[in-house]
Parts: sequence; C-alpha cells; structure tokens
Amino acid sequence: MKNFLKLLSKERPVGTKANTELIEVLEQHLTEMGYTIQSIPFNCMVWKKGVSSINADNQSITIEPSPFSEPFNGSGKLQLIKTLEQLENINCKDDILVLAEDMTRTPLQPKNYPFYYPDEHRTIISLLEKKSPKAIIAVTGKNMLNGQNPFPLFEDGNFLIPSGSIGEQHLKELDKLSCLNVPVNLVIDSHKVEAKSRQIVASKKAKKSAGKIIIAAHMDTKYNTPGALDNAAGVAVLLQMAHSLKSSVYDIDIVPFNSEEFYGANGELEYLKLLDSESKKIALMINIDSPCHKGSETAISFHNLSNPIEKITNTLIANSPQISKGNAWYAGDHAPFIFRGVPCVVVTSSDFFDGALEHTHTPKDTLDTVDFELIKPTAQLLTDVIDSLS
Repeated sequence: MKNFLKLLSKERPVGTKANTELIEVLEQHLTEMGYTIQSIPFNCMVWKKGVSSINADNQSITIEPSPFSEPFNGSGKLQLIKTLEQLENINCKDDILVLAEDMTRTPLQPKNYPFYYPDEHRTIISLLEKKSPKAIIAVTGKNMLNGQNPFPLFEDGNFLIPSGSIGEQHLKELDKLSCLNVPVNLVIDSHKVEAKSRQIVASKKAKKSAGKIIIAAHMDTKYNTPGALDNAAGVAVLLQMAHSLKSSVYDIDIVPFNSEEFYGANGELEYLKLLDSESKKIALMINIDSPCHKGSETAISFHNLSNPIEKITNTLIANSPQISKGNAWYAGDHAPFIFRGVPCVVVTSSDFFDGALEHTHTPKDTLDTVDFELIKPTAQLLTDVIDSLS
C-alpha cells in the first residue's frame, strides 16, 4: 500500500494527464478485485497559469491568478473596497477593483455550486458582475479550511471577471497606489482549456439485495499540491476496504469521486444522476477524506444513523484504540447525501481542524504527513460497521 500511495501522491486535478492515468490504475485494480466498472464521461476544464503581477511606479508586485480566471493584460486605476456597502456605492466599470478586509474574510463559493451556495456569496458575486470592473485583486490571508496563504477568493471558471490574489502584507502598497489615482498595469496570466474526464463506479451486486452501500473517497487534487493526505490516504483506505469487503446482503458501490476539488463537482453530479435513475434504497454512505494524518487517530462522525446502528458504531469505535469519535463537518462529498437523509459515516483525521488542514491544498501535503500504519485499522473498522448491518 505504501508503494501505491507513492503512485497516487502527485498533483492530479480533474482532466489532467496524471488524473487520467490514475483513473486507469484504479479501474484496473478494482476490476482485478472482481468489481464491475461503470465509466461515466463528463466535460471539465484544465487550468494553466503563468507569472502575474501589478506594475506601477517602477515597481512590480507579484500576484497569484485565481484558479480558472480569465486572462488580463491591461491598465486601469485601482479602487480599494473593504465593505459591501462601499461596493454597492461605487462606479468601477473602467477600474481595477482591490477587495480587502470584510470583502475577503473567506473564499467565495463558485457561482451556483450545486451543493452549497450561501446567499451572502451570491449577493457579492452578483454585485461584482453588475459593477463589472476590468479586473479584481483580492487581498487575502490564511484560509481557515486549508493551508493556503494567501488563499484565492475566487475559484470559478464561470465567473468571467479576471482576478487574482495577493497577501495582506501588500495592502498598504495597494492603498497607496489607489490614493495616487494613476493607472497601473495588471497582468493575469491564466488560461483554461476544455477537457474530458470520467467518473468510475466499481460495483458488486448481492444476490438478494437489501439496498446499496456507497464507499467513497475523492481521488483528485487542487493544483500545486501532491495531495498525499488529501486524499491519496483516503483512496488507499477505500481500496483496502474494496479488497477485504465480503458483504452478501447489500450491493456495494466503490466510488473514487473525481472532481471534489473542481468548481463544478461534475463527477459527483454524474454519480447522483446514476443513483436517481436506479431508485435503489441507500443503506449507508461512507466518505473518507484526509484520514491517517501522522500523529493523529482516525476520527469517525456520523449522520442520520438509526439508534441501533449508531450504538453499534460507537461500540466499535470504543473498542478500537486508533479510532475516535469525531466532530460533524459538511465540506465534502458526503454533504449531498446527508441533506437527502441518507445514513452517513464520515472518516478523517482526529486533528483535521487543528493540524491536518495546515498541509492540505499546498505543496506541503506530501507522503511524510501520512501514517501508513493507520490505513488497515481504519479500513477494518469501516468494514466492521458494514458487517454490523448484515
């Protein structure tokens, strides 16, 4: 499994060559385990970036282009906006907008993201599109949900205003340039290319099925990260379970979700369409995301379980020295199933919110963050949960 993790742990955003190769490897492994593979094609975007900067007054300040941003190479005056009220009251059609402070506390969800698009984000996005600046520079800091610093405020191929991000230490410089009221040159070297990918589903049918059990872990990554913890470790647990699972009561779907880290969540949507067409009762959904962080335990949380199954699961956790009960969280592929009322078990690292997240979505998410010895006991606990349903 360690060698397989080495193979998995490289940048693999949906639609890229590395992602396509991984789909083929998983397909082969699961076929050899006796699973029937369904392959669902979908369209996506691949992103390319280059050096991007603000140039003014004989100085150049490097910025990070927003993932999937439109390109930009032009000039305009800077307008600095720190509150929604300021944005509502400005005219910035011919200017470059600098967003900071109250406007950039957290990343904005992609437009019309199918599983979660809060009204506050919808309001900001709609207002920005109405105001139609030439481009946007977001002054951001540390992301509370991963290790990115500065984080991209936008990560959305459907948001067509060119944009980039820059660290909070540059706010004074940008404020000064804004006050000078002179044009600056802005280069955002960002390009998106149409691509195709696939969502695979590996299935085993029971002779007299009592329903379906779904076991999932997303296989893709963001750009600029090898994604060892997030989520090569999760895929390793998934495959360990696929190998050892012997359920004869429930149909089993092994689902390496492809596009969890993509603004469109295309693979997830395709799988949900497949489920809707089958109209089969889902007895349990297990989602594995960023487990086995070195120095932690495996954390199990659950939603919508019946009282007897919840009691059994708690007993299994209590009797497993490397497993603990975790806090509920919703930022993953389990969310749409929870909202549909499906019984869900969610698997991650016990220090997910105060340790593991520091590595995710960054180049620091390497194999040395993963505790290989946690993979088998994690898979065994989850297999025991499934066996308890039989």
